[in-house]
Amino acid sequence: MTCKKVSFLLVTILFASRIFLQPKYSLISDCDETFNYWEPLNFLVRGFGKQTWEYSPEYSIRSWAFLLPFYAIIYPFNMFTEMESLWNFYITRITLGLLSFIFEVQLHNEIKKSMSHRVANIWLLFQIFNPGYFHASVELLPSSVAMILYVGSIKYALRYLSTNKSSSFTMSLTFNFIAGILGWPFVLVLSLPLCAHYVFYNPMIVSIRTAFDCMLMLLSISAVVIGIDSMFYGKFASVSWNILFYNVLNADENSGPNIFGVEPWYYYLLNLLLNFPLPVLIFSVVGLTHTRLAPLWISYIMWMTIFIMQPHKEERFLYPIYGLISLSAAIGFSKILTFSKLFKILKKILKSIIILGIIIQASSRIIALIVNYTAPLDTFAELYNISPRGTDSIELINVCAGREWYHFPSSFHLPNGYRLQFIKSGFDGLLPGNFPESIPLLETIRTIPEGMNNLNKFDSGKIVELDECTYIVDMVDDANEEVDAFNPIEEIQNQKWNRVFCNQIIDVDHSKILGRAFYIPPVIADFINKHFPSLWNRMYGVQFTDYCLFERVENTPRKTDI
Repeated sequence: MTCKKVSFLLVTILFASRIFLQPKYSLISDCDETFNYWEPLNFLVRGFGKQTWEYSPEYSIRSWAFLLPFYAIIYPFNMFTEMESLWNFYITRITLGLLSFIFEVQLHNEIKKSMSHRVANIWLLFQIFNPGYFHASVELLPSSVAMILYVGSIKYALRYLSTNKSSSFTMSLTFNFIAGILGWPFVLVLSLPLCAHYVFYNPMIVSIRTAFDCMLMLLSISAVVIGIDSMFYGKFASVSWNILFYNVLNADENSGPNIFGVEPWYYYLLNLLLNFPLPVLIFSVVGLTHTRLAPLWISYIMWMTIFIMQPHKEERFLYPIYGLISLSAAIGFSKILTFSKLFKILKKILKSIIILGIIIQASSRIIALIVNYTAPLDTFAELYNISPRGTDSIELINVCAGREWYHFPSSFHLPNGYRLQFIKSGFDGLLPGNFPESIPLLETIRTIPEGMNNLNKFDSGKIVELDECTYIVDMVDDANEEVDAFNPIEEIQNQKWNRVFCNQIIDVDHSKILGRAFYIPPVIADFINKHFPSLWNRMYGVQFTDYCLFERVENTPRKTDI
């Protein structure tokens, strides 16, 4: 098959994945995505949602400007159609997937021009069969948008490193400026090595002129974003600065990100092993020897070093360099194929085996994420199927969550008239509150909510009593009655609650690491378990539990008047 035909096939698969598969099947990997982005977006569109302390004007470390483009896209659908609100969730994901697809295809074309068709195709293959990218590219997170926009920055960085054109350098920085100011300010660090390269290889007067152009672009983007956020918060609000101040300048053992948990230095190494096939990571190290792209590799290494050194670690912090990892791996794999002294037929066989292994490992991981962790999306969405309510009701029905609060996908998964409420559980940190619904939108945003703090201290005002709930979502296993208000096993036995819908979710406490991380088809799993039972149960054992929507057993559901 020719390179052009391979490119067409890969682009087609990429399109199908980003536009159809991922929006539908990708999990929500972090509750920060739900409560800091999906909930405020739902509030903009539908007038209600959960509010975190980050959106309090007192702290203002989340940007409304970041959400506005998505609001502008989904608002017409709500204005001119009668679609279910759940579609807002999928339209937003499709938008993110489409944006990612466009930037990836553009970078693929640039790699063809500046390097080779083979490297470009390998890069696209690694992007498609990339478990991390599968969910990251459709997540409503600044780090995800920064990852997508940085792919655009890489495109122009390659062009600059090939042609030394100042315009390409400026465009590379512009994409990263947007990623940093609108999305996540820390990604601006990724452009520092490229800036150093430009200053070193260009006359001083040219560097000064280009620096002026770049500063003008940075100030323009900053002015627009700060202006929008200041309008929403009703005061001057530089969210990027507030994020930097909270996470770096004002962080200590009692405040800042470390209060939400710390991880060992090797956390990201293990994380990369889950989000990239092992051969890709090996090839990525080989690709770093391609010195012509040294500024990009320095960015890659610098980013890893900075975040490995931080005590608080999260998977999404590595998102921005995912494209660089794939690029380095594509170059490394191409180098190995080029310099290998194997006979041509052996080289083809080896290449096929490696690619097949990458596809199998990536697919196994992606399927595991879907099968093991996506039950909350389907379970909450089931409310649309059982709800007979119209859009004009003035009564609210409470859908409650206790120990499973962090698996709530979004209020877009709730029909009109339904609200998420929290009940008592073992969680002793600060839960999100509610955006007030009785006052105008801007006034709501500008009002400092009660019971908020940036120290993750529990506030009892965020929970309701069990008898205020009409529905509850929880796993079917024994709860701790001392701390959990709802015990599914006991309530079912007492016939106080009925299971109206259930899906399977992995039982993390009773499953092995390989079972949680990778999917093996039942036929193969049964064969291995039959012949090597002890080894299988020790290495792979995986168990599931029911993740259910419960309804109170009453003739008339409990309702809360507005």
